[in-house]
Amino acid sequence: MKIAINLTRDNVGGITSSNLNLVNYLYKLDDEFIGLELTSRMYMKGPALFRHFDPEVFDHHIINIHNLPLMDVLKHSKTLREVENAYKEAIKIIRGILNETRPDAVLLSGTYYMPWLISIAAKKEKIPVILWYSGVLSKETEHYPDKLKKLFLSMEKSVIKNSTQIIFPSGLCKKTVEELVVKGKIRNSYVIPNPVASIFTDPSAVDASIERRIAAVGRYSKIKNFDKFFELHLELQKRKWRHTASFVTNPNASFKTMPKTIEVLPSMTAEGLKKFYLSQGLIICPSTFETFGNVPMEAACLGIPVLVSDTMGCAEVLKKVGLANMVIFFDDIKKVTDRAQELCGQSILPKQLNVLKRILDNNFVSEEIRAVLDNTTKRNNCVK
Repeated sequence: MKIAINLTRDNVGGITSSNLNLVNYLYKLDDEFIGLELTSRMYMKGPALFRHFDPEVFDHHIINIHNLPLMDVLKHSKTLREVENAYKEAIKIIRGILNETRPDAVLLSGTYYMPWLISIAAKKEKIPVILWYSGVLSKETEHYPDKLKKLFLSMEKSVIKNSTQIIFPSGLCKKTVEELVVKGKIRNSYVIPNPVASIFTDPSAVDASIERRIAAVGRYSKIKNFDKFFELHLELQKRKWRHTASFVTNPNASFKTMPKTIEVLPSMTAEGLKKFYLSQGLIICPSTFETFGNVPMEAACLGIPVLVSDTMGCAEVLKKVGLANMVIFFDDIKKVTDRAQELCGQSILPKQLNVLKRILDNNFVSEEIRAVLDNTTKRNNCVK
């Protein structure tokens, strides 16, 4: 099978790590890939995350659109059609790549403007699109001015309309898209959790001195709600509960409310993150909304307890394996603090841990996604 996917070389966030996990698996099955990377940067620093793949199997294309900053285009556009027209040359280039390489399917991660442009080109070339949902764009932009909100909503609807099949990482994600975006039921869809890389499922030794270490990991943004992590730390201090608190985040983040007693650490490689998780007693994830949540699942698969918001998709997995005590609403900080003290330094029972690893196993999840790709291409060939 030949699959086209959208790429980014930015920080290894949820979308990129899930893409990388999938490609690493499918690469072993002799699948071929066309990597489509749209970049809004005039200057890029390598190496790209996918460069270790054989160029004969992984055909990487870079389309530079730095002369068309999205916010400038949106500012001068009244309708989505006008936005599409502004990027017509980029769409033309993508169409040319797809026409020349003829992938069996296009697997898109996300609904932002770059995957949206690829979905337009794929539809014009009559190549089936499988949308692998990550963040819900309309949810992430709901605090934007009305004009921008409407354009982003139209963009997200357009990607969905251009897609033959949709993969959601959680029931929460699917429900949110149905209620907020399409205002109805989505038929051709699957709920498949994000895979966890094998590095986080290998048997590992937990640091014996982790009882009083809490941490948060992720980009500092409104939807991640890390201010609740800061509040938790202060409440623990008020209770004179001795502990250390660390925050792994983007290096350029500006923290107005973060206590100085929290240690800030830069983004890490997978190996670095694994070592960091294993040195912690509890990982805190207070997002106001997240379609899944890779960070807590990586930590939990290593046997480290987590405390996640009930508004995260991964909460469904924790409840399924009998770890509902690791799910909470973050509105009452005193209750959150009680639970954090209870969980910190505990171990996840072997039975629960084994089930969790099995559900999130990269090979198992990747095979499910490949089955969706396979079924979609077979249907498309039958239609032809």
